[in-house]
Amino acid sequence: MRHLLIILCLVNTLQVIGQNQDVYEKYDIYRSPIRVFLNRFSWTLTTGYGRTYYKHDLSGYYFLQDETGQYILPNDPELVGTSFQGYTDWFNAPRQLVTPIDITDPAVQYFVNTDTAAVGFRGISHGIPVTLQLHYNFLEKFRLGLGYSWEKQFINELEPTNNQDVIRPYQPSVNSTRYSRFFGTVGYKFYEYYDHLFVAELQYGRIRSGPSDFDRDFVAQTTYLNLGVSMEKELSEYFRIILKPSIDIKNYKVNIPDGTAIRHGHPTLFVQVGVSINIPEIPRSPIANDKTQVKHVITHPQSGRLMEVRGQPLTKWQNPKVGQNHRKLWRYKNKNKKKLHPY
Repeated sequence: MRHLLIILCLVNTLQVIGQNQDVYEKYDIYRSPIRVFLNRFSWTLTTGYGRTYYKHDLSGYYFLQDETGQYILPNDPELVGTSFQGYTDWFNAPRQLVTPIDITDPAVQYFVNTDTAAVGFRGISHGIPVTLQLHYNFLEKFRLGLGYSWEKQFINELEPTNNQDVIRPYQPSVNSTRYSRFFGTVGYKFYEYYDHLFVAELQYGRIRSGPSDFDRDFVAQTTYLNLGVSMEKELSEYFRIILKPSIDIKNYKVNIPDGTAIRHGHPTLFVQVGVSINIPEIPRSPIANDKTQVKHVITHPQSGRLMEVRGQPLTKWQNPKVGQNHRKLWRYKNKNKKKLHPY
């Protein structure tokens, strides 16, 4: 008990002087250097909803629509006479028609040179992302890290941007795909209000679609840029709940076998929620009947050395001055709306 009283005074002194390392050295208080180092890293796991906006135009191609499909062919008059041997599936896996189409056939509903009549498509798809991120905190406001994101995306049909009365919606040959992202990230904490943090984050990395959905012989892996704001509520100094809106800026290019290419823009708006955890720099007290809630120093029952410990789990706030379970007084809690017990 005497040790406990002495150490509580020491911990309060630590808070006053800004946790000066000299105090730990002076009183030979042990803290694991590995835990202190690992405490600077944060693990973040989020999931949510993504809304992707696909858009492209077919400038530089002939476009043909018949009863069974919609096809393109590079804008070269020598390639088109009375027959049209164009490409299908130019959204994700271009293939040339085996049998040419007779452009005088009554089944041909629409045939145009897109240099004279604009043709393009756009549509909205929906996705579910899961993101795991590790970042290093330094200089109090900055973050630097790495991450991986996996997204399941459901692809809808694309509406024509012009001549909707003639051109029907385009249905890609793939209904869903998965996207994998490997990225680096930097962040800056630009605002803090009590237990709420606002962090501007930038991600830059590579994105890749599923190989069975997008033919990688024609669709290359591309880079992307993500801009977002992580809005964090601290439940404790080690545990935070996160709400993060962001936008992916990206596009991909489909290489047509004849040497031309179509660029597809597909930015994505994300809203994700999750948690962020830091490994505590000190462990929980190993003494079973130790009910002290503040960070304090004990004599370890096995080693006999002085060591700093905490009295609260990860998800509870550790008030270093009074050690209360909750920072909000009972009188202000929603459970006490009628103010029956003001204190």
